[in-house]
Amino acid sequence: MSDTAILDTSWLLELYRVPRYFNRSRTSTVLANTAEFIETGGELFVTVPVLFEVASHITHVRDGRNRRALGQRLRDDIESSLDHESPWTITTVGSDILLRSTDVMHLADRFLESSGPNYSFADISIIDLATELRRVGKAVRKLAFDQQLASYSD
Repeated sequence: MSDTAILDTSWLLELYRVPRYFNRSRTSTVLANTAEFIETGGELFVTVPVLFEVASHITHVRDGRNRRALGQRLRDDIESSLDHESPWTITTVGSDILLRSTDVMHLADRFLESSGPNYSFADISIIDLATELRRVGKAVRKLAFDQQLASYSD
């Protein structure tokens, strides 16, 4: 495995076991692969647009208690990440994790270039982050079930 991985929405939906958006048959593999990656010193990254997508999927959970528990877990993981603890590093291509208007315009421009249906803002943010990480000499793996996106892995 590479030393750096970027988590896609599909991977996080498995880790969180979001009803209607995860597949029980692959959850144990996702958990094992993620744990192994971390145990071998790998660094995990998540982009802000991916977090927005995960949160959007959580809002569609029908059971209010489960929806609240998943929302709390996501919130706690984000807080932990921002405190530089775990489980992943939240980042964008720039030095700031917040999406400024110029960041949103960049995503919109790239969305238009990519013909829209092929890539979401989250996908584009992952591809752009991978490009930046490679510039500093990191091998990058995309942890995703989207084969088109996963094909960008080293």
